[in-house]
Amino acid sequence: MNHKNKESYIGADDPLLPQVFDYLNKFDFPVAYLIQRKFKIGFSRAEKILRQIEARRTITK
Repeated sequence: MNHKNKESYIGADDPLLPQVFDYLNKFDFPVAYLIQRKFKIGFSRAEKILRQIEARRTITK
């Protein structure tokens, strides 16, 4: 990822968010390790996606 794309990525929803959300519906609780393993991404990105999912749940409650 080049520097320009990384700047536009910060604060935006991750492109994997919908896929991860669907995948996590199979489990009782979300774990970053499951996301890392399934989507072959790093821990930081997995955690960021989990925070985005949690933020959406908070908004919809």
